[in-house]
Amino acid sequence: RADVSLRIYGDDLSVLIELLERAIGVLEKVPGTGEAEMDALTALRKSPVLSARPDYPAIARYGLDLGRVNGLLEAAMAGREVGSFYEGQWRFPVKLRVEEEHREDVETIKALPVGTDGGTVPLNKVVSFSLGDEVTTIAHHYGRRYAAVAVFLSGRDISSWVAEARAAVAREVPLPEGYALAWGGQFKNLERAGARLSLIVPAVLAAILLILWRAFGSLRDALLVYLCIPLAMTGGVFSLALRGIPLSVSASVGFIALMGIAILNGMVLVTLFVQLGEEGLGAAEAARLGSLKRLRPVMMTALVAGLGFVPMALNTGIGAEVQRPLATVVIGGLVTSTLLTLVLLPALYARFGKASRRPKTT
Repeated sequence: RADVSLRIYGDDLSVLIELLERAIGVLEKVPGTGEAEMDALTALRKSPVLSARPDYPAIARYGLDLGRVNGLLEAAMAGREVGSFYEGQWRFPVKLRVEEEHREDVETIKALPVGTDGGTVPLNKVVSFSLGDEVTTIAHHYGRRYAAVAVFLSGRDISSWVAEARAAVAREVPLPEGYALAWGGQFKNLERAGARLSLIVPAVLAAILLILWRAFGSLRDALLVYLCIPLAMTGGVFSLALRGIPLSVSASVGFIALMGIAILNGMVLVTLFVQLGEEGLGAAEAARLGSLKRLRPVMMTALVAGLGFVPMALNTGIGAEVQRPLATVVIGGLVTSTLLTLVLLPALYARFGKASRRPKTT
């Protein structure tokens, strides 16, 4: 779930921890880093661990076997199943183990009695106990040990941050032989989405152009409608910059939605311009009259869509990281697209549109 994740692969846990700490120190210095910490799921943090090692000479001296000693430890800590009971069709195991408050007391564990043929002996007479700090979770990926750093950004786009962070880590955290780095997180999702969109969006835009060309029967009119796309994109880019929101997958989706709305508004205007031209009006007169007639529909389309996205743009709760970029792009793009479409598109049609397609009758 982090914006960026850095994985370090290797075999020696102590080396992994050292490399991880050095990487965190480097990443914290990169501008735009909000928080850099060990990934909670793969953190090589050490925790207090009570280790028990059998004393084989003592076990033999007391006439015990290793199974009885292990069985006592298992029963004390994990619990040993001693029976079961049924309730309806459900079976529930019955386990015997030491009470929780005593399981947390090392001295109580050491004093547990181990049965012998001649009586009992304390557990610490046949088992050596040691309390120390050990790594409790070791993550693996395709059979290789790794540890990860989770990075959350603040006020900077992921792509430029990763480019700078990669250079900084490569320069300041040299890796021993057999160790490797891998970058991931939401950054990878953005890369994959960008790769897909770089193929899909141009194909869709080309298909739309062909459809418009076919519908209008004129490449000139189709291109005039197409002009609404950069007008809308400009507003989306400026709105992101104004709010300090970096480009993300959700912002890219907002641009796609914005292109659809912009093309729809352009079609509403140009279609009427063409119809008025077929009725005998000149290009300039058709553009003027058509803009007046379509002013209300175009404004209503923009207002309804824009107002619908306002709650998302102002959201600061759950899902804000997805909703705010998308809504910001759409609202900003609608403002510029609507204003420029109603002003610039009629002017361009008056200049480049076809003149009357049939003589005006009186």
